[in-house]
Amino acid sequence: MNSELSRPILHGANSSPYVRKVRVALAFKGIEYDNTQQVPFGAPAEYVEKSPLSKVPCWEEDDLILPDSSVILSYLEHRYPEPPLLPAEPGPRARALWFEEYADGYMMPTLVGGVFFQRVVMPLVFKQETNEDVVHKTLNELMPKILDYLTQCLADDEFMVGGAFSIADIALASPFVNLAIAGEKIDAQRHPEMAAYIERIFALECYAPIVAEELPGG
Repeated sequence: MNSELSRPILHGANSSPYVRKVRVALAFKGIEYDNTQQVPFGAPAEYVEKSPLSKVPCWEEDDLILPDSSVILSYLEHRYPEPPLLPAEPGPRARALWFEEYADGYMMPTLVGGVFFQRVVMPLVFKQETNEDVVHKTLNELMPKILDYLTQCLADDEFMVGGAFSIADIALASPFVNLAIAGEKIDAQRHPEMAAYIERIFALECYAPIVAEELPGG
């Protein structure tokens, strides 16, 4: 297939924190692509053939199909190494990948699942009531522990790893867009460093337009 005649496609709903993670990386690297709005719930058979777990996002580039956000970013980093999203040194590089895993494997299921899914997806998509007990526990017990940990990791630095914007910042900031859509944000009095950090990441050239189009009034 002639790659000049086709553009890569990112399948997945923009409201997904995993899809957003890839979109910010693509914007940072200046990669052009097409975007289909595919939700993971009740996906058609042709999409499940591409993404066997029926999850989003899925990257389609000619004959290459990659149905996982971390795998997609790894591919993009190798194919389009400039500007880099991973530090060059082994230690900081591994640290950045850890924060991506922490965000993907824990923060997104916990924060997005416990607040955004309950307040937005449950009533609008599944026509079910929000479980306010889950929301309360997430906001008052689980989220503060996450923010305490990240505050300790950030210390006085501008970015989470190596003094430069990286995949860690992309992944860690993504679930807070969903929280904002659901009407919640970081308590700046209790966690001022993290509140400032997220605002700083959201204001970056690669992140700001994506945040603005998703938030109410954006």
